[in-house]
Amino acid sequence: MPHEIEATATSSAAPEVIFKHLCVAEAWGEWGGFWVRGRRESAGEDHPNGIGAVRCVPPWREEVVAWDPPRHYGYISLAGPPPRRFRADITLEPHSAGTLVRWRGAFDGLPGTGPFTRTVLRRRFGLYARRVAWHSERCEPGCPARLPGAL
Repeated sequence: MPHEIEATATSSAAPEVIFKHLCVAEAWGEWGGFWVRGRRESAGEDHPNGIGAVRCVPPWREEVVAWDPPRHYGYISLAGPPPRRFRADITLEPHSAGTLVRWRGAFDGLPGTGPFTRTVLRRRFGLYARRVAWHSERCEPGCPARLPGAL
């Protein structure tokens, strides 16, 4: 049975703004705190950032499997450290403060590592949700998520 995790954050930014920051791999460095720059390796089927797009922040690679701007964005892990069979879904929901960012994930843990991995991923998802919410409120003009064609 897979392990499940969830983290949330709120933002005064509009869902469209947050969604752009999630789907444009080159914008991840603006809010994610990654050591290397994110990039899109291949375009999606109907949209460059949509379903089928493959993105990379070494050592992780992921494929977009859910694309419903500006409400739902999902991806699966193709490569990187455990966990196995990892999927995450991010939903952007109306909230009194603006937008609720809900980051959910499910994975199969290696034997004996499920609880530890769940704790690590819950913290990571919480950090990502808070960072994308915060950055989307203060996004500067040079941010890659502001480029035409993100949605």
